[in-house]
Amino acid sequence: MLLVLTLLTFALYRAIPANPAGFLVDLSPGHVPKPAEIARARKALGVDKPIWEQYGLYLWRLAHGDLGIAYEGTSFVPLTDERVGQPVGPTVVHAAMVTGSVVLGGALFALLLSIPLGAIAASRPRSLTDRTILVVTLVGICTHPLVVALLLQQFPGRQWGLAPPGNYCPFFGSAPTTADPLSGRHLVGCAGPGAWASHLVLPWITFALFFLAIYTRLVRVRMIEVMDEPFIRTAAAKGASRRRIVRHHALRNAMGPVLTLVGMDVGLALGIALYIESVYRLPGLGLTTLGALSGGTGYDLPMILGVVLVIGVVIVVANFLIDLIILWMDPRAAQAGTRRSAVGRIA
Repeated sequence: MLLVLTLLTFALYRAIPANPAGFLVDLSPGHVPKPAEIARARKALGVDKPIWEQYGLYLWRLAHGDLGIAYEGTSFVPLTDERVGQPVGPTVVHAAMVTGSVVLGGALFALLLSIPLGAIAASRPRSLTDRTILVVTLVGICTHPLVVALLLQQFPGRQWGLAPPGNYCPFFGSAPTTADPLSGRHLVGCAGPGAWASHLVLPWITFALFFLAIYTRLVRVRMIEVMDEPFIRTAAAKGASRRRIVRHHALRNAMGPVLTLVGMDVGLALGIALYIESVYRLPGLGLTTLGALSGGTGYDLPMILGVVLVIGVVIVVANFLIDLIILWMDPRAAQAGTRRSAVGRIA
């Protein structure tokens, strides 16, 4: 799957009518570079070879842990045709850690809220509590994450001062002193778990609100189905309290479809993170991708391939781990196939 991803990305990039030599040579209107300059630039970027050879060299470097050098900001080594620039690997890894912080924290918020809310709604179906929970959670999915992010940034962030309205503080190390692009104020470098969490509170809430309605409704529906199962009635007949039945019997058996949906939503979650990062100015995969696609001289293929590869690895590994967790929670899933049996429960 990862090989197909890299191949499709590589092929689509080559289909774009753009000249990568513009990263090293001025190709703007009114400036006519010499053919020798363009040939030198293409040779330094490695785009003068046939596409199959370029792809083979990329795979060879990838097998050795080298994601290449970004086109953006690249330059020639003095007196040679080699080039130097920003390595893609460290840049993409740092961006992935930022995006991972947003996605994992927001997913934790969403699950910690949706599971108890769904269980409460299922325990009193069609009651005022049930309908209130469904209406409130439905607001989250009906509002675009971009709108939610802008509202949270404006009021709790800027006007009320409850949380920082943007920027990112690393968990370890320190951040340099910079000017805040959102407020124009001079910011002193920040770091540490406290500063890291405080700067991500609003992005986490934005992320969680989008998925809250989906998972609350899924937990509710599955809990109502499980509460009608014979083993629930048997546990009640043996004298088990309702709290024990809900926690130890119904909730565990209702988690299969929820975990399955978590694995299927990994790609969607990364897409939502792009909107969130653009509003809160978080240096994650979203801003990295936009930077690689919005260059005035062309598209940064090494950076795009690095982001696609990291996202692909995350989706494949996340789905594999979800399968293992489902098997641990419900060994019967192995009889018909993990995903097939879990999705069958959703239906």
